[in-house]
Amino acid sequence: MGECCWCHAEFAHRQGPGRKRIYCRRSCRQRAYERRRGLGVLPPPEVLIARPGGPLAHLPQRALRYEAGGLMHTQDKMHALRPGGYADSADRRATLCGLLKAPVGRAFAYIAGRSCETCDMVQRLRPPRRSLRVSNELAAFRSQLDGIASRLAHDHVLDARNDPELAATLLQALLDAA
Repeated sequence: MGECCWCHAEFAHRQGPGRKRIYCRRSCRQRAYERRRGLGVLPPPEVLIARPGGPLAHLPQRALRYEAGGLMHTQDKMHALRPGGYADSADRRATLCGLLKAPVGRAFAYIAGRSCETCDMVQRLRPPRRSLRVSNELAAFRSQLDGIASRLAHDHVLDARNDPELAATLLQALLDAA
């Protein structure tokens, strides 16, 4: 059994050659593609936080690299993790080549024979907009969400989904903060 990287639905892996699927349906794969490319309703998170005036604009930029994923002390190769998406129940995220790997806490760098050549090719063709610092980005997003939660509590709102105008206002506040 696997868990879809888009909708988190459980689905059965089919037996046979090829890599295991990470999406349960083609529509989930398409929605993830649109999200990564900024074709959906909202731009990808890396576009929001990379713009001038974004929540992490004050941090100095280092070399633009993807986060590394995989196991260091086995025969498994190192992979570059996609900057967006959810982790599955085993804390693995999708890589640039389409596998699921757990983060190792450092930036991806190509090492001949030890790193995935597909991930290296993709990261050379499409470098990230900014270097990824997971803990800083998580702190910035949590700060924004805490501000919205405080606003909801102050206005005694239990569920913003029942008030479309309030939901639109809160979404705009999130986008303005980003």
